[in-house]
Amino acid sequence: MLDETKLFDFVKIMFTKPALYKKIKQSNKKRHHFMVNRFFAIKYPQNAQLFNVNNISGGNVVECWSMVAARFKSVPGWIYTKTKKSQDDKKDTYSPDPFAVQLYMEKNEIGIREFNELKTFAKDELYEDLQKIERQVDVYSK
Repeated sequence: MLDETKLFDFVKIMFTKPALYKKIKQSNKKRHHFMVNRFFAIKYPQNAQLFNVNNISGGNVVECWSMVAARFKSVPGWIYTKTKKSQDDKKDTYSPDPFAVQLYMEKNEIGIREFNELKTFAKDELYEDLQKIERQVDVYSK
């Protein structure tokens, strides 16, 4: 049995069971307004934004989306979106030369704390700068 208070059950009812959907109270429809609007914004972003801008009641917004849902025979695949895993789990393969780090910190007048913050928030640019310094220093050592 589908429970109208649960979001994905509600979405399934909206797409597949129009008779049952008509019996659902306006308060339950309003409860799911935000997420239903987000789901439909995947396929219809302009319409979803207009519903947000015009401050229409949540239950009535869900009613409008149910008219769109009536065109479908089942719940479409774009309702269920997949999420990507974070790619921050990769380990750093580049370890900068301590002399280059020291030169970088002196040139930019920063301490180790700021350097570590740069590693966290702007790693690519920092490593690019450090590699430039290493190449410049390496020229003189040859």
